[in-house]
Amino acid sequence: MLIFQAVNPQRSSTRARWFNSRLALAAVFAASFLATQNRYPLALAPLDPIAGTPAQDEALYAHGILRMASGGDWLTPRFLGRPLLVKPPLMAWLSAASLKLFGSHLWALRLPNTLAAAAVLLLVYRATGPVGWLLLVTCALWRERAGLAMMDDLLTMLYLLAAAWIGRNRKLEGPGAAWVFGALVGAALMTKWFAGVLPLALLLWARPPMRRWIEVAAAAAIVAAPWHLFQLLTNRDWFLAEYLGVELLGYAVNAPLQASAEGHLAFYGTRALYFLPLAAPLLTRRWNAIWLAWCAVLVGAILAYSYQNATYLVPLAPALLLSHRGWIHWGFAPLALLGWLWVAQPGPALDGQEQIGTRFAGREVLHLDPDDQLRTALSPGATVRYIFLVQHLPPNGPLDFERLGVAKNVDAFLADPSANVDAVLAGDLDSLRRLIANSPQRDFLLPRKVWAALAMTAPHDVLRDGKVWLKSRAPQPGPRPNQFPLLDGPGFEK
Repeated sequence: MLIFQAVNPQRSSTRARWFNSRLALAAVFAASFLATQNRYPLALAPLDPIAGTPAQDEALYAHGILRMASGGDWLTPRFLGRPLLVKPPLMAWLSAASLKLFGSHLWALRLPNTLAAAAVLLLVYRATGPVGWLLLVTCALWRERAGLAMMDDLLTMLYLLAAAWIGRNRKLEGPGAAWVFGALVGAALMTKWFAGVLPLALLLWARPPMRRWIEVAAAAAIVAAPWHLFQLLTNRDWFLAEYLGVELLGYAVNAPLQASAEGHLAFYGTRALYFLPLAAPLLTRRWNAIWLAWCAVLVGAILAYSYQNATYLVPLAPALLLSHRGWIHWGFAPLALLGWLWVAQPGPALDGQEQIGTRFAGREVLHLDPDDQLRTALSPGATVRYIFLVQHLPPNGPLDFERLGVAKNVDAFLADPSANVDAVLAGDLDSLRRLIANSPQRDFLLPRKVWAALAMTAPHDVLRDGKVWLKSRAPQPGPRPNQFPLLDGPGFEK
């Protein structure tokens, strides 16, 4: 009931009571759920409408979620042979629970995030009416990635609930008010790490009594501290190196790599153009102070964070609409056409990406470069590793994959192909030839150009499809086969 109680709408686009009846709200939620069913195959949705960057992280998270749902470690997500401590596990827990409940389907993997995106649309409808709902659901930058197995929808929902809660009770008065706000902050922390603390900035606007600050901090700690303390004690090196060193200190302060050479203002400015229809109703000067403050918090955080990513703008889309006080006038409805013309286009084909199936079951597969968006890692029954044509893989901040044994050069790998090796570093074509020649029990996936450049006779069957598949004549399962079933959905063989 929290989502219904958080906002008291003022109808400026209609006077019909049934628009805000329980039946209407239920219908809106159902329509929102259907509208946020993502149409793209796993890891191929375009996260950035300008650059067309695909959702590679969806395959990364999906691998860990599938391992959880199939009896793996629920406290420590894993990718291939290593801990996956890039984000806290709340979204992974929800998706894994959905898979266990409904079966191994792509829609079940994405279900918690689809529900969260639908809840965001419902809150926007509740506060801004049908026109606000229409403007958000047709916003390309928001809609095209809604419902993916990523953290954005769940985080945005928690953001909106926290902002709406403190907007409804600015001083957090009454029993439990501060504890509810703190629990929402804690859940946001457990969703996307330090991005979850942003709602605390609203306390500077609300200025509740100090005892409420203490209650908020206590509630957030009760929700988020146990998992963080567990990881610090049980996976100390990984936790300090990846969770703190890379995710917090590395990308937040001085990102080593960027998806674009543009500066911050140019990168986000061009993508923010998709939000112009959402901001247009603010020209009426019907403003809501709490949501304007929240927009300022989001913009400041986005510009202060060193790494650039179009998905960081996602929480800003509904916040802009909610910054309009009352229901948005029907006169702004035609602006939805600007977004709909892009959203209504049919989704792209697999763009050369092969279907994920069971053909690698019982095999060890070495895939040259992660140009498959890490989709090969979702092959059930296979031990999957990636090959990089580099002499040495520099450590990403304090996370030295070679020191941790996750990445090895060809000679070290051939001498000790342990289970935690995810990456094999081939410094040149000669090293790659040596790896293939001395691995008759392993399969290889290679780009056609690389196979032509090798000009070698391999002890494998050579099959050509999207890529060259060097198929072992005496395959072995490898030391770490994926113990999860094949998902059922677009991009997967049945």
